[in-house]
Amino acid sequence: MNLFKAFFAISISLFLYCGRAMAQDPKLPATNLGLSNMQDGNPPGTGWYFQEYLQNYQTLTNRGPGGGNTGGEKVNSLLTLSQLAFISNTKVAGGNLGFTILVPVVRLSASNITGQSPTINPNTLGDLITGPFIQWFNKDLFNMRFSHRLEIDLISPVGAYESSYMVNPGSHLFTIVPHYTFTIFPSDKFSISMRHHLNYYFDEIGTQAKPGISYNFNYSLEYALSSSLKAEIAGYYLKQLVQDSNNGDYHYYQDNFDIADTREQVFAFGPGIGYVTPSGLFIEIKGMREIDAINRSDGFRTTLVLSYKLDK
Repeated sequence: MNLFKAFFAISISLFLYCGRAMAQDPKLPATNLGLSNMQDGNPPGTGWYFQEYLQNYQTLTNRGPGGGNTGGEKVNSLLTLSQLAFISNTKVAGGNLGFTILVPVVRLSASNITGQSPTINPNTLGDLITGPFIQWFNKDLFNMRFSHRLEIDLISPVGAYESSYMVNPGSHLFTIVPHYTFTIFPSDKFSISMRHHLNYYFDEIGTQAKPGISYNFNYSLEYALSSSLKAEIAGYYLKQLVQDSNNGDYHYYQDNFDIADTREQVFAFGPGIGYVTPSGLFIEIKGMREIDAINRSDGFRTTLVLSYKLDK
């Protein structure tokens, strides 16, 4: 049996308060940060898959433009994400055509309040994520086994959003997310997995405010301890490439609110372990500490992944 029954945490639509020092500019919607790491590009074959993700995020510090502690509210989240994915036998560009749909539910809470508490939307429904992909199985790259996937996701703003709340589970904007994922095997026991996202955001509905384009990747260095157990060092990196804008003006927040730089950044790392049960259920548990945050919070993410191939 392949060590890991596949899972595909395609881009996640969890839009929450980021601890930015100034709140006049649009907050950067979250992407897939540490949901998909271990063996991400290496599913065992075609068919239907169901994945369930549980991720807890605890804010430790809010960081400003220079990375300094800005204090203020700490907003935490508990996410459950349900995903259904299908890999067909239809060939496109030498790979297998597939499709996925994801539905997030997130409960937000505030803690360690030093001032006025942010108002939080009690509705928990997040934005719908759908997208096609092409999966290439068991290719060869420099004499190493190599599997990879190319996908384009659309995040649709159907989640809960009300302007009267400071924190909402819905984004109130459309996002297009092309991303590329691979797993490569330098040896039978050692593998490396990465997922690269480019996040393009449209204007927030009813406004001319738009978050700047961002790039992020997930990574995992994996070692097989046995035929069913694998350990990893995993994490992620996020970098906003373009300033936030208003009505197409990328200097709007600098000129009107004296914000030197609206771009966000964060890096995270931590240990994880994956196990496949005799029934074929894949279980992954990992914890990642964020550092080097700019214009957002840094914190700690604990993630549980459950994945099962429905048509064995």
